[in-house]
Amino acid sequence: MRQAGCGARVLARVLVGLAVSHAGGAAGLNFATIVRQARQLSAQPFHKAPRIAGLADFTYDDYRSIHFRPSQTLWPRRRFHMQFFAPGYRFVRAVRLYMVTARGTRPIRFRLARFRYPRGLYPHPLPAHLGYAGFRILYNGYHPGRTPPATNNQVIVFLGASYFRAKGAREQFGLSARALAIDTIAPRPEEFPHFIAYWIRRPARRARHITIYGLLNSPSVTGAVRFRIRPGRAVHVAVRTTLFFRRPVYELGLAPLSSMYMYDLCDRRPWAYLRPAVHDSEGFLLKSAQGLRWRQLANPARVHQFIFPVRHLKGFGLIQRDRDFFDYQSVSMAYQGRPSVWVRPRGHWGPGRATLVEIPTPNETNDNIAIFWQPAHPPPLRRAYSLRYTLLWNGPGPSERVARVVRTRESARCAGRPVRFVVDFRGAALALYRQNPGLSARIRAPGPGDLIAQRRLRFVGPDTAQLLFTVAAKRPPDLRVRAALMAHGRPVSEVWDYVIAAEEPPVHVLSRPPGPPR
Repeated sequence: MRQAGCGARVLARVLVGLAVSHAGGAAGLNFATIVRQARQLSAQPFHKAPRIAGLADFTYDDYRSIHFRPSQTLWPRRRFHMQFFAPGYRFVRAVRLYMVTARGTRPIRFRLARFRYPRGLYPHPLPAHLGYAGFRILYNGYHPGRTPPATNNQVIVFLGASYFRAKGAREQFGLSARALAIDTIAPRPEEFPHFIAYWIRRPARRARHITIYGLLNSPSVTGAVRFRIRPGRAVHVAVRTTLFFRRPVYELGLAPLSSMYMYDLCDRRPWAYLRPAVHDSEGFLLKSAQGLRWRQLANPARVHQFIFPVRHLKGFGLIQRDRDFFDYQSVSMAYQGRPSVWVRPRGHWGPGRATLVEIPTPNETNDNIAIFWQPAHPPPLRRAYSLRYTLLWNGPGPSERVARVVRTRESARCAGRPVRFVVDFRGAALALYRQNPGLSARIRAPGPGDLIAQRRLRFVGPDTAQLLFTVAAKRPPDLRVRAALMAHGRPVSEVWDYVIAAEEPPVHVLSRPPGPPR
């Protein structure tokens, strides 16, 4: 099998040069070091990391049969541990891994003996410089004293392109984050930047956080990324990114998230599925100076892209609010345990727009939801473009004082017939208005004739208010409806933002980027 080529040799010289230049001491390797390397790489022509021939023929089951040996875990006596993923299946562009210690920087060599795999699965001979496909970080603070570390001790996984996933102590892995999204919805194919190298700073024995550096490369951009990961009931991942663009991009997506939404309790269930709901994320939440906006996700008949202009962004994310097992009834997938992810900007990002992309999917194996931030002004070419933010991975998402949307029910849309809605809001703030007539609802529809004067607001619990109303929806295009609860002229709930999709025949499903296997 051939792994070497012109591009491989160029990348190898770049990375080896960086490792050698800082082999004398870890103090010399920091984020500025990786930024300088990204700047140098951006001045060179792009060379794609070669695919490892023969390993792309692995099936999904083949790859699932490869298991890391727990006895090969790095730093087993420290709070943080490290394990690796073998290349194969869709992960056939190996990345270079380096360990940064007080004594210097050294490469982490690939050893097939670290894995258990079926006899004859890997061809022989293997490439001389075969690398790992990715790695995962475990934290013994979740379950102290476990030797070998418990499976649920996993904190974060880096596997495939620029994808990574994290989870809190009480969740399991679900949606994915990416370092960068380029041309997700564009007249040209989507571009997937890849991490070509990682530097993992070995943590102290009882450290509470771990630092990882990554070098990003693609035809349009190079970049340096620093991850500072602090596990716990909620995992905080502080991200610092510096990018250098070789050429303009059509659509730049910053702080992107990818998830899966097939159907919810109130959607029409596919005939072959018996479970009440199937989704990794339930809704899209946006926070700006104007307040909070909640958009229920959908599995549409055609690709939908929604733009939310924002001048002062305070945060956005994909949220899984429903934590009740009986709403999913899946022991193996445990969708009620999937984390929510909230993107909290650090510093002023300036004006721009939050973008939500929904892609039709016929099953639960495709990530068909994407969100990201697009700056109003494109980044300059060949000059540093920096960004900082924190990713919060936990169960129900960020806590806010206003009431939250907890459920949406919609009647089936038929031609020429109105659509009825029931929206449930829940929050401690509503308990104050249970006996107070000052609570009201504000509903906005596209046109004055679209909203039928059949609205009702009632309490169905100590802190839960239910809004019922009807929309005419006689026109064929998609209709957008918004609603919020008001008290004394001020909002006391999120803005419920919904799109009534026009009836259309199904279209071909777009393929999604290769994220971590489910």
